[in-house]
Amino acid sequence: MKKRKYLLAAIALLLIFGIGSTIAYLTDTDAKTNTFTIGAVDITLTEPAWVAANGENLVPGQTVAKDPTINNVSTKNDAYVYIKVEAPCTTTSTPREIFNYTVNSGWTELTSEAVACTSGKATKVYYYGGTNLTVLTKGSSTPALFSNVTLVNDLTNAEITNLGSTAKDMIITGYGIQKDGLASTTPSAVWGYLNQ
Repeated sequence: MKKRKYLLAAIALLLIFGIGSTIAYLTDTDAKTNTFTIGAVDITLTEPAWVAANGENLVPGQTVAKDPTINNVSTKNDAYVYIKVEAPCTTTSTPREIFNYTVNSGWTELTSEAVACTSGKATKVYYYGGTNLTVLTKGSSTPALFSNVTLVNDLTNAEITNLGSTAKDMIITGYGIQKDGLASTTPSAVWGYLNQ
């Protein structure tokens, strides 16, 4: 009788271990591959009417065509855009820009970023839009920031001498940043993201 109990106990243990090891083989896995593509902001700054030779040997009061325009050549993302103008200025007793230009509609000066004449440059930042930022959609262009520049007609010899040889450069820089995913879209906040 004892042998029979031991035999039944052994069979029961074998069944338990057999079932347990069988359950261990009943497994499954599954995987998902998610493909992500990254967007891109791609802008160009063009000046279709600018001819470099026209900027040589200017005389006071002379006007030359200059039309900085931002093109969103991205095929993926819309963008907010800015143009920074670093215009030469005199550093004599009364500092002033030596070129006049009229900003075209569609652009607004970000006045909080305007800098007085410093080290021969007057820096101003403009953004595309009215009171708020305007989105430059992919494949489109802004209006020109301005159409021409005019050398002021009342430069003195002292101011011209003070300008030096490289101080007459006008530097135009275009900036673009994605439209989506920004914590704030006020013009000054977005400009801050660009300058981090």
